[in-house]
Amino acid sequence: MRTLKLTVAYDGTGFSGWQAQGSNARKPTIQGTLQAACRTVLREPVNVLGSGRTDTGVHALGQVAHLKTGSEISPDRLRMALNGVLPPAISVMEVKEAPPDFHAQFSAVAKRYRYQIVMGPAVLPFERRYVTQVRVPLNVALMRREARALLGRHDMAAFQSAGRLVRDTRRTILDLSVRRRGNHLTIEIEADGFLYKMVRRIVGTLLDIGQGRLPPGTVNELLRSRDPLHAGRPADARGLALVCVRYATG
Repeated sequence: MRTLKLTVAYDGTGFSGWQAQGSNARKPTIQGTLQAACRTVLREPVNVLGSGRTDTGVHALGQVAHLKTGSEISPDRLRMALNGVLPPAISVMEVKEAPPDFHAQFSAVAKRYRYQIVMGPAVLPFERRYVTQVRVPLNVALMRREARALLGRHDMAAFQSAGRLVRDTRRTILDLSVRRRGNHLTIEIEADGFLYKMVRRIVGTLLDIGQGRLPPGTVNELLRSRDPLHAGRPADARGLALVCVRYATG
């Protein structure tokens, strides 16, 4: 059996997130759609496993998945065949041979997310599905100062949403940037792992701080208290995209 690594991009607008949910799902999922396409092309009952879940409405530039197959199809032919049957909202960007023990989720060492915000009274129509609009002025300098407190290893329990609670809520944030270009604000976060809705809770908290709804020092207080009730609400899913998943090799 061969192990193949797939890098996938998608517009998550019309999907119920990544995770396959069976026949009861109101909308298709990315995993379910991709898995069906792989089974059609490979003509065998393969399972497609991703690096992790993305929520309903969240996008991806570089989600990673893997499958095991007995087919001898080349990676390039598989990529072309899959893109021929997948809907336009999903594209397989790359297919590579991987070591037999490669696992898209458990072999990952870091993930990077990007959140995009448009500040002001109007959003370009072709941006609307991929950004969150904030109509009031933001104190971007204060947001940057607060964001720096998150760098390093911390207990991130305050930035976790109910739904997929885990025992160990410690995570290492490797990079966190808040960049402004004109009326566009981009927040990027890279970490060795993320709790449920953690990125959206961080962004929501920074936005509340930038708008004066939460005071300076809020991030440090949240890290100390571990209390999610005092964090910002999760920012809208549409502004979030999984940029890439990093592995020690390959």
